[in-house]
Formats: sequence, structure tokens, C-alpha cells
Amino acid sequence: MNNMVLLVDDDHNILSAYQRLLRKKFELVTVDSGVKGIAALLEQGPFAVVVSDYRMPEMDGVRFLSAARQVSPDTVRIMLTGQADFEATIDAVNEGNIFRFLTKPCPTDHLMDALSAAVEQYRLITAERELLDNTLKGTIKLLIDVLSMVNPAAFSQSSRIIKIVRRLSTRLNVKEKWKVELAAMLSQIGCVTIPGEILQKKYQGLTLSESENEMFLAHPKTGKDLLENIPRLEDIAEGIAYQMKRFDGTGVPADNLQGMEIPFIARILKVALDFDTYLTAGNSYVQSFDIMYNQRQWYDSDVLAALEADILNIEEGFVVRSIELSSLLSGMILADDIVDLNKRVLIPKGSEITEVLKRRLLNYARFGNIAEPIKVIEQLK
Repeated sequence: MNNMVLLVDDDHNILSAYQRLLRKKFELVTVDSGVKGIAALLEQGPFAVVVSDYRMPEMDGVRFLSAARQVSPDTVRIMLTGQADFEATIDAVNEGNIFRFLTKPCPTDHLMDALSAAVEQYRLITAERELLDNTLKGTIKLLIDVLSMVNPAAFSQSSRIIKIVRRLSTRLNVKEKWKVELAAMLSQIGCVTIPGEILQKKYQGLTLSESENEMFLAHPKTGKDLLENIPRLEDIAEGIAYQMKRFDGTGVPADNLQGMEIPFIARILKVALDFDTYLTAGNSYVQSFDIMYNQRQWYDSDVLAALEADILNIEEGFVVRSIELSSLLSGMILADDIVDLNKRVLIPKGSEITEVLKRRLLNYARFGNIAEPIKVIEQLK
């Protein structure tokens, strides 16, 4: 359990006393200014607790703990001061979200009790977040595995666009890249309700009937409905709902949103999905971009510019090789469809092999029902 405590006080005698009194129970770091305290939070954390004096030069305790809240929000904050200043107490609670407010001189047992309670508070905060994170990761993995089993064609597109989205996010300096990447991974989750043969027609560039097209156009809303009640996925669900929305306001959903009103996640997904669609249809990188540039009113200009810069940086250093199913590894990209002996597509080209897909193929192979060898793409070193 994390029991690291950061002590901030400009009085070196008090810091030395803290060390003697507390070092047996807590892992201590002491600094003599708020500026050094922020540096310690950034460089030596995470800390369970930070204790700050109120009266300090350069940066007082209220300003320091307010800044500490920004750089390390989970760290529990305690104010220790010799000033019976009611206004300072209010400011500290409001701006720094203080857990406890102690006055000097503070009896040793009171300080120990306060620190123990603060460490326990930190444990509760982080335990809840870890539980949520683990539950979220497990839920996402389950959804992706289900998509890969039920609808390999849709999973294939998700696994392809994640690479495009990752590069675009880097070029655009996106702060919360995990949201955009996760949205790419889950962008086709609504396709679990669409028959595989309809998706095959769509991804092969064949014309869909009116009813089939309506079914396909509904998958972003279905995806949103599946995801919006999962904690922390609200923004992702909204981005997925608008992944087919064009920048000029046309497209799905047919509402009044346009331009910068469209969720940023959706604007990146739109570019990545369309680029992948044109590539899959057999166009080169440059040809695919030219098609999109000629209809540039559909896209966020910044995202389209990032795609153009990315294309100019891509090296055509790839080779296709044939391997047996037994040599197939997770992470490999298929250069061609994997088909059964009746030429039925099991996994479409462009798919990234996962452990789930590999197990599925091995199960097919037990009955001798897979055409080998399998073609995969490798990047030249």
C-alpha cells in the first residue's frame, strides 16, 4: 500500500522533527517551498498524502495545495498552520479541497491519526478507480472479442483504423488519445446487429439495397446505445454516434450539427474510416487522399491536413509472405482473405490477428477446413 507522504514547510527544524516522529510509519519526502513541492509531486510521486504549512514565502499553503490538486488530484491534502485564520481555512478548503486542517503546535498523536486517515482515504480513492479501470478494460475486451467472433469484417475495419487514428492523434497533439483510440476500436461495435453478408457487400464496395443501407447507417446509433451507460465512455459513445457525420452537416445522424459542433472524436473517425474505405477498395494512399480532398467539405480541415502529412511520411517498405496457419502470430496483418475450402471468407484481408481470432482459425483447421498458405504483411526493417 502506498504510504508516501510529502511534507512542505519553510522551517527546517520542523521538517527535521517530522522526520524523527513519522519515518517509522510513513515513507517521507520533505521540501522547504511550494515550488519544490510541485516538483516533488511531478517527479517523485504518486504520494498518498501531502501536508503543507500555510505561511510560506513565494507560494503560500493555499496556492500550493490548489496547484497540488491540479497535478496530483488523487493525493490527499492536509493544511498545517500556526495561524488561527478563519479566512485562510475557508480558502484552503474551497481552493485546495483540503481533507484536514490542523493547527500548530499539533500533538504527535493527532498528526499521526490525521496522516493514517488520509492514507486510508487515498487507498479508497485509488481502489475505486482501479476497480473501475479494471472493470472498464474487461468490458471493452469482451465487446471487442465478441465483435471479432460475431462479425470479423467489422472487427477488421476497427483494427485497421486504430493505426490511422493513433497517428492522426499524435500529429494533432490530442490530449486524451486513449479516448480517440478506444473510439476507433469500438467504432463498429454496432455492427453486431448486422448480418455478416451485408457488411461484406458494403466493405467490398457493392451496392446495398435500400433496407440494407438503412440497417448499415443505423449502426453508429446502435453503438452509442450499447456504450453510453458504461462509466467513462460517454464521450466515446457520442463520438461513435457521429462517425458518419460530415463536416458540412450532411450525413448521419440527420440533425443540425455541423462544423466544430460535431464531436472531435467523430471528426477524426470520419477521416480515418473514409480513408480506410478507399484503401480497401484498391486505391493507393495518394489516390485515396485525392478522393477525399475533392470532397473536402466533408472533413475537418485540420484532421485532413494531418492525414496528408501522414501519407507523405509513410514509407512503402512492406513485403507480403506466405505462411502456414501454425506460424500465424497475434499482431500479424492479413494480406489476403482467409477462406475455407469452399472459398467462404472467414477473416477478411487487412485484419489484425488476435488470440481470439487465432483460436477460431485453429478450431476450423481441426476439421481441415482452411485453405493454406496464409498471406501476411510484414514491414521491412
